Amino acid sequence: MPNSQCPIPNSQLKIGKFPVSSHRRVFWLSPLFQIPLMFLVTFLAITALFWLLGLGRPPVTVAIALDLSSSTGQLESQDYERETTVMGKEVRAVRAYLEKNASELGERSNQVQIFGFGGAVQPLTESFNSQRQQIESQLTQSLKNPDLSAQIVPGKTDLDLAIRQSTNALINHDDHCRELLIVTDGQEPVSPSVIAEAVNRQVKINAVVVGGEAPSLRGAALATEGTYLTSALDTLEVFFTNRLFADFNSNLKWIIFWLGLAWIAFMWTITLPLDEYFFQQLLGLNWSLAGKLALSHAFFWTVATPGIIWRIAGGIPLISAC
Repeated sequence: MPNSQCPIPNSQLKIGKFPVSSHRRVFWLSPLFQIPLMFLVTFLAITALFWLLGLGRPPVTVAIALDLSSSTGQLESQDYERETTVMGKEVRAVRAYLEKNASELGERSNQVQIFGFGGAVQPLTESFNSQRQQIESQLTQSLKNPDLSAQIVPGKTDLDLAIRQSTNALINHDDHCRELLIVTDGQEPVSPSVIAEAVNRQVKINAVVVGGEAPSLRGAALATEGTYLTSALDTLEVFFTNRLFADFNSNLKWIIFWLGLAWIAFMWTITLPLDEYFFQQLLGLNWSLAGKLALSHAFFWTVATPGIIWRIAGGIPLISAC
């Protein structure tokens, strides 16, 4: 007569469809451990490659709007780029950005167009271009134009107009991430309609305010998921070449994506250890309930992780690189 108290043989113990052993030393022989482990190693390796090689950087178009109003300097001065004025520092910071853009990204350099503004807006380069020499040559010619001061109306600082015209220039680049970088020493308000237009056209407003705070620009940057910085004159160039360049050309969204997949794989990898060591041995649960809890734990993180990735990275790179 069979013993009703006889324990179930090891070969009959299962978590879902996967047979497991009750011996702790051999759980790693199960496919439920080995297969997720292979995925975990693969996703971590891909993450390392993206981080080390800078893979997945998005194509970027940048409109740079420079405040050339009279409070930033005098365009008529032939040596204004050598002077310690806001205007001179702005132009040197742009040249430093163009140099880094060309040297670090090569053929994938950002498309850049530069605008000058006061009470009016004037393009300082002809169109969006990734060629450093052409951009710098056009910028130099525009700044030497004796009519430029009158064209930009230096007695005023119209942030609304500068943002609106820069936004309009960016909308034809649907296949690129659209970044607007405005540099000013002014604190004029930015109307909600201008910010809403930038949001609708998926343009990020990035603002660098020299020598003070500009709450309206801070709000515009926040609403469009851009960067807001306050800068001293001596740090303006560093902000352009380090902080802003890194923000525009970051592949962080891809790194977070691959780390998220690695996290899911890790949750499945520890299913058997959770079942045997934590739920059964530590908590004293029977093997059936322990298996269900271990699988539920893995399923929970499989479902929850995509939402966490979306929240942290601001989207899924497979859907949108920007």
